[in-house]
Amino acid sequence: MYIWKCWRDSRARFVTYLILVSLACAVVIGIAAKMGGPAAFQRGPDGTGVWGLWAFGGRILLGGVLAVIILFGALSLGAGVIGEEFKEKTLWFVFTRPRSRRVWVWTSWFVGGCELLVVILSAVVGVYTGLTYLSGYMYTWRLLATVLPLFVAALAVYTMAFFLTAVSRSGENGFAWGEGILLIDLLLPLALYYWRIKVSSVFDVMHDGCAWAVGPASAFPWRLVIICVVLTCALLLGTQILMERREV
Repeated sequence: MYIWKCWRDSRARFVTYLILVSLACAVVIGIAAKMGGPAAFQRGPDGTGVWGLWAFGGRILLGGVLAVIILFGALSLGAGVIGEEFKEKTLWFVFTRPRSRRVWVWTSWFVGGCELLVVILSAVVGVYTGLTYLSGYMYTWRLLATVLPLFVAALAVYTMAFFLTAVSRSGENGFAWGEGILLIDLLLPLALYYWRIKVSSVFDVMHDGCAWAVGPASAFPWRLVIICVVLTCALLLGTQILMERREV
């Protein structure tokens, strides 16, 4: 029953980002088609033929434009999935139900995580289908495997917003704090690059994972993926402990 409530509270955000991802995918694929498809990339300096087209779709579209949309979608879902409970002041009622608070935390997180996975799957399948249509055949299956780095990175951001919402007792504050942290994470590597200091961000997990689809097999960002998994588990457990000890 609570699964249905979580879906009802978060479905507007889910549908919004699903539409945004689909539109962005259609627009960029349409621009690539208008450029002449593989023939246009044959003449380009950054790639040749079909490889150039798929590299454009993987690195620029999936690992760039769509990755940014997915990250902010993860923030919105993470802040909204339990933010509604604080906003509508229904938390006291939920906490008086027979089930433990742990079940409530994990169910809320699970529903939003599933919605986030659907958004990412739609992005990957949309790009893969569009590139297959433009190039005339399936160049590499590895583009479909980019679901893993995209989802792992987005899930870390989603869980961060989930945790911050629980800390601040507000979906709006959770989103705002998470947005600030995400922007710092995205911009800090660019600022430190001036001093030749290399720092990885959550965006690197997504971009490097998508670049791996058309690059060397050994280039998969396993280290960054593991860090995101550990961070997600820590934030989720932190949320559980916080909500179990909180008085309403």
